[in-house]
Amino acid sequence: MEQLSYFIQDVKRSIGRKKLRVFTVLFTRTFWGLFNYRLERCGYRLIGDFYSVIRIVYLPISFLFQIISNIDIHYKADIKGGVLVHHPALGVVVNGVCIIGSNLTLTGGNAIGVNKSCKKGDFVIGNDCNLGANATIIGPVKLGDKIKIGANACVLNSYLDSNVVLVGIPAKPIGNV
Repeated sequence: MEQLSYFIQDVKRSIGRKKLRVFTVLFTRTFWGLFNYRLERCGYRLIGDFYSVIRIVYLPISFLFQIISNIDIHYKADIKGGVLVHHPALGVVVNGVCIIGSNLTLTGGNAIGVNKSCKKGDFVIGNDCNLGANATIIGPVKLGDKIKIGANACVLNSYLDSNVVLVGIPAKPIGNV
């Protein structure tokens, strides 16, 4: 039920203030990419680690959703509700060890990944964060709430302060939001 409520938050955030947009949202790449992630996450939360074996039956459908949506979010990634992807045609990839707060905004072309030494809990992104076009985060990192990451920035270090703008390669803070 948790993933269903998160998915409803995702859809409501995509709809915005115009309630009739719900009919348009059903046909977007973002809807189907997030639907696939939430469905797989639900299976993983219900069954546990054995889901990776049962998932073999679902894989062809999952790959079809990934092809349609250009969104590849690993089912072990723990993402709260309110995910918004503006331009999924550019692609979105999220690694399975990530713990991400609510209201994450991805512009497109985003990669959220880790190196081999990263374990669950080493990669945390706070609430209300925004990644610009082609922004990348390579963990292990911990980011605070309401962080904005500029276009083409590559975040390699942790920033626990809230309301920070990060730009550049490697990303550095330039001020507050």
